[in-house]
Order: sequence, then structure tokens, then C-alpha cells
Amino acid sequence: MTAAAGTGFSVPIGPACPALYVVGVQGTGQSSLTADPLADTGLVGALIGPVVSAVPGLVQRSYIPYGAGFGGVVPGGSVDPYVVSVTDARARLDAAFSEIASACPSTLVAGVAYSQGAQAMASLARDVGAGAGPVGAERVAGIALYANPERAPGAPVLPGRPGQSTPDPAPGTSGGAVAGVHLSSKSVPGSGIAETNADYGALTGRVADICDDGDLACSAPDRAALLRFGAELFAQADLRNPLAALGSVNTGLHAALNGAWTAVILNDIQLAPGGVAYLPQQSLAERIIAAADPRLPTPTAEDTAAANARWAEITATLAAAPLAIPAFVGQLAAGWARLVADNADLINPAVWLRFADTVARHNGYALSGQLDAGIAWLIALANDIAGRYR
Repeated sequence: MTAAAGTGFSVPIGPACPALYVVGVQGTGQSSLTADPLADTGLVGALIGPVVSAVPGLVQRSYIPYGAGFGGVVPGGSVDPYVVSVTDARARLDAAFSEIASACPSTLVAGVAYSQGAQAMASLARDVGAGAGPVGAERVAGIALYANPERAPGAPVLPGRPGQSTPDPAPGTSGGAVAGVHLSSKSVPGSGIAETNADYGALTGRVADICDDGDLACSAPDRAALLRFGAELFAQADLRNPLAALGSVNTGLHAALNGAWTAVILNDIQLAPGGVAYLPQQSLAERIIAAADPRLPTPTAEDTAAANARWAEITATLAAAPLAIPAFVGQLAAGWARLVADNADLINPAVWLRFADTVARHNGYALSGQLDAGIAWLIALANDIAGRYR
């Protein structure tokens, strides 16, 4: 057993190295910094526990202990804002994957994660697939994500493989056992509340993104920009009491609006002799969502200064050419109309009817049998990997 660098915990390995090591990351409120890494609890434990029981000689597992917080409002979670909690989970995942790969050179690693944990695991999977993760793609057998807040719009169960229900084989295996596994091919509309279009690169076909229609975390309506904007603000907030929440959300709101304004001024408004034109490279909805996204860089002081200087040029140009104002205002009105359209689902009762039982759907993956295929997949992976040595 060795220490996972910089995280204060060790990955339990041994006495011998397994064919497959499964790393789990629980959802919000389901873990803590002192959580037992071998306790099969929560939704993730309900999947991994039966795998270990079925093939105990082939599989070892552990769960990442982390705050699992949402600003202090979720029972069982830490007081950390959601973004801080996810960032910590990702750092601990990196350390765990690195440690397992170093301690057991022939072992392949799999990941299972739920909700907040799935966001951290999805981030790791994208980096591994891009060649920038803690281990190479050839060391990862499969990744199962449940209720992933970063699910891409309309993503199939195997992102990048529409229509495919059987995962790709583990690296270096024939895939004979995995060939008998079939994940759900049901198409779920919408996307994660913190969606990203980034793909899984070399891990495509070995990452499953499982979402229940009506689970707001992973199937949020497409035309609900302000919902995503608000979710990003609250993910960064201290929500322990009304005053703390008001202050931190207000700070985040001002920062995001300043970022969106800066981006619009610097990128979407063009100056020409005798006129000004609003020619957006991104919509207003895309600008405000990006400005609140903690995964993206914030404007620098130089950016803000440049935007202020450019705004002075814009106002001076319009003052000198008042006949250009109506056309400019018309372009801005069109941009505003598109922002309204990008939030149309927020006022559509039929859309919200889908989410009437969103809490039950978010918490019901085990009860609805949606873990069964994941259990079968991991058992098949372990058997295929073990078959390399027979």
C-alpha cells in the first residue's frame, strides 16, 4: 500500500495485484474526507459490491474519500462549494489512478461514478482520452458514469458511438465476455446541467454515460440557458445560510456579467468607418453561460481595460454617426430575441412535466435496475482481462 501523493489517503491494494481495479466516486452527500474507502455504500457501492462478490479473485476496489459537498446545504456533504468539491475529487482520482498503475503494472483500471462524482470522473476520462491524464488510455478498461452533469447534448449511452450498446473491449483483450454485455440504447433528450461537448478521445467506446430521462442533472432541457447559468453560480456559492448564499451568489453574478460583457464588447461588436455592428461569434446565452463556467478562464485586468477602451470607441462612433444607431439597435434586439428563444423551455409546462419527479429519478438508478448492465460489464471486463494470462 502506498500513499496517494498530496491527498492524505492511500489506495488499498493487495495482498496481490488484481486483473481489474475499480475506483468509485460517490455522489453529493454520499462521501466524506474520512469515508472508508472499502465500504460498499451509496449508488456506486450498489454497483461495485456485487462485482467484487462475483469475481473476488479478479477484482479489487476502493472509493475516493472527498467532501462531496454543495455549499453546505446537502446532508452528509462538506461545506465546500460544489466546484471546490469536484476539483478535490478530481485531484484524488488522478492520484489514485497513478498509484494503482505504478503499483500494479499489469492491472487495468475501471471507474464508476455518480452525479457529482461523475463530473470528476468524466473530466478524468476526457483527459485520459486526450493523452493528458494521469495514466495512458491503454490502462483504462472502462468508465461508467451515472447522472453525469457534464453529459453532452443528446449523448448516446456510449458517447461518440450512436446506436452501439456493447462497450468496446478492454485494451489487450479479445473482448469475448464484453461482447455479451448490452447497455441501454434508449435515447435520452437534453444534456447535463454543466454540459460539455468535449469527447473522450482514445477512450471512446469504453465510456458509458447513463442518464434517466427526467433527471435534471444529466437531461436538462436544451433551451434553458438561465437555468444552466444559475446552476453554475450556485455551484460556486457558500449556501450554509441565507446571508452567505446571498453574498456569494451576488459576487458570482457580478463577476459573470462582467465576464459576459467583456467578451461581447471584445468579440461581438465590430467598428467600421461611420458605423457599429453587432455580429456575434457566440449567442448571448453562450456568452453568459461561459462567463459563469468555473472551468473556463476569467477575464484578466487587461481584458477588462481593453473592453472599457473599446466601449468608449463604440459610444464615440455612434455619437458621431447617429444614423447608424437604428441598425445597431436592431441587431442588439435580434440578439436579445435569440436569448429569449434560448430560454423558451423555462416557460413551457410540457417541458417541466418531464421533471416533476426529477429527485426520484436522480436517486432511483439502483431501484430501476439501471445498475445491472454496469455490474455485468465490469464482471465481463475482469474475465476478459484475466483471460490474457490463460
